[in-house]
Amino acid sequence: MTASRIPGLDALRGLAALLVLGYHARTVAPLAAIWPPVALGHGYLAVDLFFVISGFVLARAYDERLTAGEGGAFMVRRLKRLYPMALLGLLLGAAICLGQGKDPVSVMLLLALGLVFAPFTGGRDVFPLNGPQWSLMWELLANLAYALVAPWLTTRRLIGLVLVAGVAHAGLVLSHGTGSLGPYAQDGWAGAPRVVFGFFAGVLLARQRFKVPDAPIAVLLALVVLTLSPPVPEFARGVFDLVAALAVFPLVVASAAGAEVGVLRPLLDRLAGLSYALYALHIPIVLGLAHWGLGALAIPAALVAAWAAHRWFEPWAASLLARKPQGFSTSLPSSSTR
Repeated sequence: MTASRIPGLDALRGLAALLVLGYHARTVAPLAAIWPPVALGHGYLAVDLFFVISGFVLARAYDERLTAGEGGAFMVRRLKRLYPMALLGLLLGAAICLGQGKDPVSVMLLLALGLVFAPFTGGRDVFPLNGPQWSLMWELLANLAYALVAPWLTTRRLIGLVLVAGVAHAGLVLSHGTGSLGPYAQDGWAGAPRVVFGFFAGVLLARQRFKVPDAPIAVLLALVVLTLSPPVPEFARGVFDLVAALAVFPLVVASAAGAEVGVLRPLLDRLAGLSYALYALHIPIVLGLAHWGLGALAIPAALVAAWAAHRWFEPWAASLLARKPQGFSTSLPSSSTR
């Protein structure tokens, strides 16, 4: 494993993006008729895994420089990385909504809000044109918070922040009965402690270098799939989701950070490379094809679109934003770029 890549976390991130696609496509006909009822029933928890991975890899790359006060350059880099694909997903969602005959004025209003990552509170989803944008909003806010507080964020304060966020998230999950908090207008604000715990738990893991046994990557990937798929009774859903988000995923990330990927690495590296594009683009594609009775094409179409966006759009966008902040690497591993 080179210093510039964390293959085990690349593998986790690639798998998680694929599982999120499966989670959202599982209710679309004709897949719904053959999908096992419990498979990926907790797929929304993959977002918690994403947050921990993000905090870990960004801290590994930038903690010392952020502590030294280089937060401005860091945020410019994060915006350059995250915004282009989020914009593409937003435009795709707007185009599909217009193709479905939705009111153009309403679509343009939602597009304007999405362009500045402003949540919409007048409906079910806070980002109706592209649902996953809610977590990208919180990701950017967590990045900003990290950039601002890093010079004062001692390890003791970091531990306190993680504990407070964990307690707040636990209270919200238990009161709502689910860990799926943040994407909907009725509980959009509840995404705050969710992302603060996940992201800063990742920072803490990276800073402390906790000694967690390096399990085989196949075991860790299987554990993630199993964690998202158990037949948990509804009354116990909240407790299960908390155990997964507060304990299982941080331990999986800590273990995967030192894991060797072996012969699976070429395949998992490719999946990790397109994972952000897949996450940012899949919802409009899945819902649009379902609306037009083409649900059978949802998964392959999302994968092809993600591959094409990663292959052509990302390099093109990067070329437009070619100037990099002074002192920051221009070739971060894919595990650090969600």
